[in-house]
Amino acid sequence: MVRALDAARVLTTYDAHDTKTIEVMFPQLSSVDLDASMYAVGARGRVYRGFFAFRRLARSSPLTWLLLPLFYAPGATYVGTHVYTWIARNRRRFGCQAKVESTRQIQAPPPQAKSMSHPND
Repeated sequence: MVRALDAARVLTTYDAHDTKTIEVMFPQLSSVDLDASMYAVGARGRVYRGFFAFRRLARSSPLTWLLLPLFYAPGATYVGTHVYTWIARNRRRFGCQAKVESTRQIQAPPPQAKSMSHPND
C-alpha cells in the first residue's frame, strides 16, 4: 500500500525481517517490536511509530496531501492512535499475514530525498 501511494518515489522500504540491515541503518530501532507497529524514520533520524508514522508518510506523497487536514485536526491524534492500534491488532483479519513483507516494513526517505524533507521532520 505504501509503495502505491508513493507517487513522488521519495520513500524507501526495508524488510523488518532483515535485522542486520535494520540495526546498521537504523540503530535507534534496535530495541523496538517491529511486529507491533509500523515505523518511519525521517531524513534527520527522527522515529515515528504507528499512527504518527502513517501521518508522517502521508506528508510525503502528493496523493495523500488532501487527507492531511484530517490527520492534524483537533482530536485526530486521539482517534487516529486508537484506530491504528485496532487495525494493527486485527490486521490478519484484513488478509495480512505475519510472513508477508508488506505488513512489516520500515519506511525511510532515500538519501537523495533529503532536500524534499518537511521542515518539521
